Amino acid sequence: MPLFDDDLDETGSAEELPPTPAGFRREWAQLRDMDASMHHNDAQRWSFLKRPSTLETYSFLFKRACGEPHEVVRRRLRELQNADPLWVGLASEVRARLMLQAGDLSQGEGDCGTASAEVTNGSVPAGHILLHAAPAKVGEDRRGRDALREALAKPKRLAGPRTPDEVDRLFAALFAEGPWLRKPLAWAWQRALDSLDECGWFRLPPLLLLGPPGCGKTRMAERLAELAGLPRSRLEGASMTASFPIGGSDFQWNSSHPGEAVRLIHESDVANPLVIFDEVEKGQTSSSGGDPRQALLPFLQRSTAASYRCPYLQAPVDLSHVTWILTANSLEGLSAPLLDRVTLFPVGYPTGSDLERLVIRVLDGLEVDERVVARITTEIEGGRLTLRGLERLKNDFRALGRRPMLH
Repeated sequence: MPLFDDDLDETGSAEELPPTPAGFRREWAQLRDMDASMHHNDAQRWSFLKRPSTLETYSFLFKRACGEPHEVVRRRLRELQNADPLWVGLASEVRARLMLQAGDLSQGEGDCGTASAEVTNGSVPAGHILLHAAPAKVGEDRRGRDALREALAKPKRLAGPRTPDEVDRLFAALFAEGPWLRKPLAWAWQRALDSLDECGWFRLPPLLLLGPPGCGKTRMAERLAELAGLPRSRLEGASMTASFPIGGSDFQWNSSHPGEAVRLIHESDVANPLVIFDEVEKGQTSSSGGDPRQALLPFLQRSTAASYRCPYLQAPVDLSHVTWILTANSLEGLSAPLLDRVTLFPVGYPTGSDLERLVIRVLDGLEVDERVVARITTEIEGGRLTLRGLERLKNDFRALGRRPMLH
């Protein structure tokens, strides 16, 4: 079976058309069909070389390419072919993987299943995706690496909202909880909808929230993961002195381990978890462990994350579906390549009515006087209290409520 549909014969028919209006129409129709077929073939090649991971993504890419001028598609196809001399084999591999999905879908749509669903005859359950191809075992399975490879090679579930309505409800709840963060939330809302259109599942491009301590940056990221149903992990830049927690360490070391994204995917059986890197600017470079901020770079660019070669697995794994949210108090120490890979949003403390509603919501259920709410609001606006301090006050009020009344 050929990889691509055969191109039409560009030489045309050997029989010369008669010089009549009907003959000209037939010749024009033949040339039009031939041009359309060549356009579609180039669009097909280009779509395969973009390495789509699902049929939905391939369909999106193919339809977009067919709607663009043929000259544009040809130029983009030549760029991809020049970038990878083995493009025919690559396209064949992608096509074969997509045909496996097509065979699975032809048996009828079903429930997305669970992360423990077994692969039958090479098929991938609906709502799952393959991220890793376990290489053949070589020698002794030291420290369980082969077991990790086999586990990662099984289909992983795609978590999070799957329809525009679910995305809208998710961000409506986030807007209600953090109205002072409306700009990054509005951006994330639109990117989530874009991800559904392109891929069919939830994923956000890398995001950097820049603001003072205690303004709700990390809390927003955690609530996003919680409300979206995504597994999450949090890395602390202030205590990180090496790059190994990000990218993993070489298997030759006795203390080797995979990076955080690989670990989280393995433990959750979810292909698109969310990783929070808190206070990323405070990561420290060590002489032997590398710079954690530099180690981030491959994960923040989708093309490189899709074929990240894990030093622990010593094999590529697709991490392009992981959402990364970084927070920072300043831009000091953050390189230009890192900033070029993220969308930056300066954020601050809530003020005015936003702050007052937040205080009331946090203290909801506690018997707190309106004057106390006004005083807390004033303290936060004056910089003498942070949102973390507000949580501590909430605990203090609860403790006071438990004390016995004295008569």
